[in-house]
Formats: sequence, structure tokens, C-alpha cells
Amino acid sequence: KLAFGGVIAAAGLPLLPRALLDADQGNLDFDGPYIVKPRYGGSSIGVQVVHDLATAKGLLGVDPHLRQGAVIEPYRPDLFDLNVGIRSWPAFECSAVERPLRDVTSGGEILGYADKYVGGEGMASAPRELPADISPELTEALIVTATSVARLVGARGVARVDFLSDGKEFFVNEVNTIPGSLSRHLWVEPHVSFGTLLGDLVAEAMARPTGQRTTVGADGAVLRAAGAIAAKLA
Repeated sequence: KLAFGGVIAAAGLPLLPRALLDADQGNLDFDGPYIVKPRYGGSSIGVQVVHDLATAKGLLGVDPHLRQGAVIEPYRPDLFDLNVGIRSWPAFECSAVERPLRDVTSGGEILGYADKYVGGEGMASAPRELPADISPELTEALIVTATSVARLVGARGVARVDFLSDGKEFFVNEVNTIPGSLSRHLWVEPHVSFGTLLGDLVAEAMARPTGQRTTVGADGAVLRAAGAIAAKLA
């Protein structure tokens, strides 16, 4: 999450302040309350809202989800989640914008694990607005920014770009790749069936494998030149 935030900030895309949290953390450049997240991982596991920096640092020694590190951001209760699915084959494409709906009766401060996954089909059966009831201008801005995020991180296959918004301004939150999110439920505008989504994933994997074999450096040229190099160093 820290490296991703650095890439997004360097590209000039909107992002809430994000800093590494450690036991020796001095004053932050932003005020609380704060949201603390595991540096690695997803599904909102280990994410907590705290009111002060001392409490945030205190979590580091007791929360097993933070053993690999943590990041800290300002907590904005006025912001809600908006998501955009992306896919890269047979051509790059964005889905409709989704607004997941949080169970306000649960008392949770964020869209948590239970909101996302406790339903019968996980996120596919979780409550949502799809397409989200937001302005056309915000919809277009999210699509453009999701495209930029996908290109920045080299996303391929099917993924989901998550945002936080108050309905006017918005911030990039994170990108969820498979197995984090297949995003099959987001493809309503344009419509892409689950079968087509899976078929295109397989087609891309066959046409554009992640690994490429090469013989560069294996032609013996370095070994043949070793004698000449040794003579120069003598």
C-alpha cells in the first residue's frame, strides 16, 4: 500500500495522505482521526480507525495483522466507497461505477469484511448501487482515473480500482487484482457475461504469457571474453 500510494502521488492523481507507521513515528503532516491499514493484504482485514497517533502506534505490538508493517491515513467519515472494474483483453475496458453499501446498523466506521463477504456469494451478493447514483461528471472522472491507475501499475486480466469520494471530490484508494477481486458483478454497462469474462482471461493468458523465455546472456560471449578481461585487471 505504501509503494502504490507513492506511485499514485508521483503521477499527480488524487490520494489521501499516506505514511508508514512505525513505533518511532514522529508527528504526522495530517491530523486525526486516523485509519490504520496493514501494509500488505486486503479485504479490510486488520483495518482500524483510531483517534490519536499514540493509539495507532500501540496497535503495532498487539495486532497480528500489522506484523509486516502498517500505513496510516486520515480518516474521513464523509467519504464513501466507489469502485470501477477494469479488464485488459481483448481491449482495455472499464465497467460501470459501483457504490457498495455499508450496513449502518452494524456500527462499523468503514466498509468492512462483513459488509463485503458475509453474503451468500461474497461481494457479488453484497448490497450496492450499480451503476452508482452519482453525477455524470464524477463518473467520467473515475473512469479516466481508473484507466490511468491501470496503466501506471501495469494491470492485466480483470481487476478493480477502488476510490473514496464525498460525491464531488474523489481519491484513489487501491487496486484489487485477482484473486482479490474478479469483479464479475460490475460488468453491467457494458454487459460482459461471466463466461465471456473467464474466456477472455484464458485467451489473454495464452496470447500474452507473463513469462518470456530468452537466450540473452546465454550465448557464451561473456565466458569467451573472460581471458581478455582478466588480463586487463592483472
